Amino acid sequence: MKELITEYGYQKFIKEFNNLLRVEKPYWVKEKEIAAQFGDRSENAEYISAKEMIRNIDKRLRFLDKIIKNSDVIDIDKIPHNKVNFGSCVKLLDLESEEEKTFCIVGTYETNPNENLISNKSPLGKALLGKELNEEFEFNINEQTFEYEIIEIKKYEYK
Repeated sequence: MKELITEYGYQKFIKEFNNLLRVEKPYWVKEKEIAAQFGDRSENAEYISAKEMIRNIDKRLRFLDKIIKNSDVIDIDKIPHNKVNFGSCVKLLDLESEEEKTFCIVGTYETNPNENLISNKSPLGKALLGKELNEEFEFNINEQTFEYEIIEIKKYEYK
């Protein structure tokens, strides 16, 4: 099954893939060739280092290729955000602590807890999908119950 991804997230992965393939890998292949001219490869730190970089780049390229091929790109501009949807940013009011928290719902490969980017498949992401403005709901995780009210829903704006 394909993973949902925003157009922005997809383009970020395409850009990284192309940079690794067209810039980084050729650079390290050349470095490896230059280092190979210095003799014994088993004790040649530059050669070993370049070889390791190429291996890491190839590994990342395989990972990015998998993401690119197995993603269903969603244009969040074409989705209504009057209810919580994929690509929505949601401001919640914790009804117990009166604290406000904002979460943006993105694809699994785009998540970043430090930026409050949560997956549409995460427990909170699933609980939020389809909710409406001013709706109150309970969310249970790790045997704890949180009560929230949705105080704002808007389309995620990329930074």
